[in-house]
Amino acid sequence: MAETHEWMFYEVMWRSKFRIDRGARLPLPWWVQQYFRNWSDSYDSGLFSSKEGAFASNANYRYWNMISVKDHHQESLVGQAGEIEPVYDNYTISFFVFDPNTKQVHLPQLAEASSLEQELEDGYLPVVVTRYRSPMGIEIQQSSIATTVGLRQRSVVLARLQARLSGSTSAQAWLCVCVSPIGATGFERHDKAGRKSSRLITVLEYLQSEQQVKINSTTWGPVFDKPPTQYGIYGNQSRSYNPEIYLDNSPFQDLITKGALNGQDLAQDYVAGLCTGVFAWSMQLTSTSTFSLNIQLPVDDYRDSDDLLELKAANPDDLEKNNRNFWTNKLNREGFQTSLPKKVKHLFDLFRICRANILMLSDNGQIHPGPTIYDSFWVRDSSVEGIACALSGDQNLAEEQFGNHYKKIFSLDRKTWGPVSLYGFFGGEHEKNDYEWDSNGQALWAIGRFDRIRGNGNNFGAGMFSPYVIEGARWLRDNRSSFGLLHSGWSAEHIGDKDKPHYWDDFWGLAGLWEAAKLAERIGVPAGEIWGAYDDLKRATADSIRWVLTEQRRRGFWETFIPTGPGDVGRLDSTMIGILAYFHPCRLYMGAKLGEDIDQACRITLETIWHHFIDGGFRHDSAWNCYGPYLTLQLAHAFLLIGDVERMDKCLSWSVNAAYAQVSRQDGNPQNQWQAVIGAWNEQHCYPIAKDFAEVPNRWWYMGDIPHGWACAEFMLLLRDILFFEADEDHNPQIYLAPGVMPHWLENGESIRVRNAPTIFGSNFGFELIYDSTAKRVEIQILQPPPNNVSYIYPCRFGDVRSVTVDGKSLPVTGNNVMLPAGTSRAVILYS
Repeated sequence: MAETHEWMFYEVMWRSKFRIDRGARLPLPWWVQQYFRNWSDSYDSGLFSSKEGAFASNANYRYWNMISVKDHHQESLVGQAGEIEPVYDNYTISFFVFDPNTKQVHLPQLAEASSLEQELEDGYLPVVVTRYRSPMGIEIQQSSIATTVGLRQRSVVLARLQARLSGSTSAQAWLCVCVSPIGATGFERHDKAGRKSSRLITVLEYLQSEQQVKINSTTWGPVFDKPPTQYGIYGNQSRSYNPEIYLDNSPFQDLITKGALNGQDLAQDYVAGLCTGVFAWSMQLTSTSTFSLNIQLPVDDYRDSDDLLELKAANPDDLEKNNRNFWTNKLNREGFQTSLPKKVKHLFDLFRICRANILMLSDNGQIHPGPTIYDSFWVRDSSVEGIACALSGDQNLAEEQFGNHYKKIFSLDRKTWGPVSLYGFFGGEHEKNDYEWDSNGQALWAIGRFDRIRGNGNNFGAGMFSPYVIEGARWLRDNRSSFGLLHSGWSAEHIGDKDKPHYWDDFWGLAGLWEAAKLAERIGVPAGEIWGAYDDLKRATADSIRWVLTEQRRRGFWETFIPTGPGDVGRLDSTMIGILAYFHPCRLYMGAKLGEDIDQACRITLETIWHHFIDGGFRHDSAWNCYGPYLTLQLAHAFLLIGDVERMDKCLSWSVNAAYAQVSRQDGNPQNQWQAVIGAWNEQHCYPIAKDFAEVPNRWWYMGDIPHGWACAEFMLLLRDILFFEADEDHNPQIYLAPGVMPHWLENGESIRVRNAPTIFGSNFGFELIYDSTAKRVEIQILQPPPNNVSYIYPCRFGDVRSVTVDGKSLPVTGNNVMLPAGTSRAVILYS
């Protein structure tokens, strides 16, 4: 059953749409408009108590952009029309233009074609720039910046608005700012997973002398750098349960009927918490004049007059400059850098966006996979995110993640939890409650990989070995079912049912035990015990997969595929995507660690996935009824590693387009589109947005959080491995050069350069590939060499190799996989 405020919000939004359809101007957020394009009463009754609750939570259209301060606890969200939500589920500000002469309200939420644009500054910096060209010939530009002020470096969002004429005719108008509980992310999240936010604005007050808004008497709202010409605060003083009161007694109704606001500085609404305020600044614009407004939105804890003075003392120009300098230095000068050809230059922009997103999602070194409902810690997500950080150059963050936070969720408690002992278990609330038995393998894998990246003599792995690595490995040895596999559990929920076992867990267990044993060997402690656990789990996993394949053949299945686990024999659905872990990140395909027959079955399973579940991206209808962006990126990575670069390229192309998803407005005009998101993925990508409403499921679908940190990490790792990746590091160490670079990426004379790239060999690597299509020639220069024992493989994809010259000496041609010896400085490859 819906709560009162959920029902009221539902009614007010529907009635707003009714009025808008008849010419009214009301600021319906993007996500509400998407709901109304194809409304359905269907909702996830397992997660929400009512359709109104699901709607108020914005269950279906969870897209927005993020800004934040690196390593601070709170991320801020920005909507498609520039709405800023400085603190999730708190309040939102938005802007619009009012013409006092005609009493017309001009809203960016209802903008026409080409009059609303949104982008990141320079294409990748975490500053969201929104431009709105109103019908009055006035352009408003808003820059949304997350930064810090004062000696305590407390977080604040700075909204910088500037109005200018887009033509030459002078204009008088009001620049208006609205404060509302209806946000870029939803109205109020209330679900059965225990999430109950408190977004309702029951009391809204404007403190005129301070030029400050207060939310619910205590929360600091906007602080303006100049007093408004007019203002009005609106609520529900009569405590009416008639939804029409919120439309009839509103700032927008007053503006279009009276040309003024109510002048009230205090309002209450104890029925629905829908208090709203609008603040207006009169502008007289000419061809030589502009109008600017700076608004500070406190994020951290601000309380007294000294705090207000500190905010007001901050120079907005300095705040913007310092923020830009920090991110420019971090993303352009520190860590992994690459120069790409013009056709794919945007890939590095997206890499930098993803890198910034993970840094912003880090809360004091603890990386969270999302800013709202996923603003929490999972071992699974953090393992991949942390390694992506380390390989991009942010090793201090990775070390804090693995060397500090992993210790905090490691248990030496000898009590049991379900079917397992907690002694030696890596896991917090999520891992315990959902029986996520993949976490130990992921933690050991991450610790081992990071120790490699840090290099010889770093002592990270040695410091983690006892008790964390050795007891974590023993947990994997001692906490398995009678069949030798990890117990039933949910782990990554995309792989199937909670009451069944999944090979995903076993693959991760094997990857973790391998890294743990290799770490033991590197630091000179006995590794036999860990190798014994590895061999036992390997044998059990391989035997189980062989039994499943045999049983499926016995039952008449003609397609070869490995299902999610042995409890799902013959389950030919999208849950088999869990098999990707065999390739990436676990790299069990290297040396066919489970046997040649299992390796072949895994590769054929990729074929089955491709033919059954790929429609541009990976469709995960058995779990989410949505696309899976990070799963599509994992699939691209698997194809890259086995050399199927054509499919890799298709998955990559779809994923990049999804990160910049656009959707038409209600009329379906392809020339009149919303920019749904700028360089980010949700955990899911719903079909209506992905296909511009050409496909709308006839049932509910699930969406998680955006930007999704795991997806960001997957893209970073994929682009890096497209440019180069390490192989066979424990036997015959090699680097694959440009293994995923496609011929259509380069024009004649263009090059690809990588520099300052951390490697699992413990040192930085750099190279340049120069393409000459006229001479049919590829030149490779090693700019930052790896250790002396590392050789190279260059898979030439431009044509058949005719000759290879290394440092002036000819080498025999052995095929299109060009083998370059250790110590190579310069190689020239000619092809036909």
